[in-house]
Amino acid sequence: MKTNYKKSLKFVILLLTSLLIGFASVSAYNEMFMYASPISIGIAGVQFTSGTNTTSISSQGPTSGGTVITFDTITAIQPGETRTYEQAVNITNSAGSTKTINISLVSLTGPFSANFEYINITMFDASGTQKGNSIEIVSSGLNVTETGGQQIANNAVWRIRWIIKAKNEATNGAQIYVTFKVKVE
Repeated sequence: MKTNYKKSLKFVILLLTSLLIGFASVSAYNEMFMYASPISIGIAGVQFTSGTNTTSISSQGPTSGGTVITFDTITAIQPGETRTYEQAVNITNSAGSTKTINISLVSLTGPFSANFEYINITMFDASGTQKGNSIEIVSSGLNVTETGGQQIANNAVWRIRWIIKAKNEATNGAQIYVTFKVKVE
């Protein structure tokens, strides 16, 4: 068998050229990096702030940077009594821009229907105008479980009113637990 050295040499040169092009293409790419340090937590732009009733129904007032309020000192409600907290807590927007807030029911546990007629939660702006739907949790009938998205302007302070109505035949010592969420966008 006769070997054609010219063709073999051309083939080897072609092979080496393609390898060089391949290596050159690979070396043309580089690495890029993204760094984010530090990433820190700031203060909430929309916060709970104390209202005129807050200290009488909350032992700590707003906590967790103003993002949590626990009403843990509401005194026992008598059978048939309607208890109103006109300014249970305030919602204050210091975010630097208008925000949308929505209060919604997350959970209600305990013997509510047997002991309470309703719980009503309503938002009001500084002028006293109701903002959104009143949340109405009732022992029978249809519940309204959220306020709907409401725009709160920068530097605005809105008050939250709570009204709680016990049934006439409410059981002494009965307790309920309710959780609401305030979504801020």
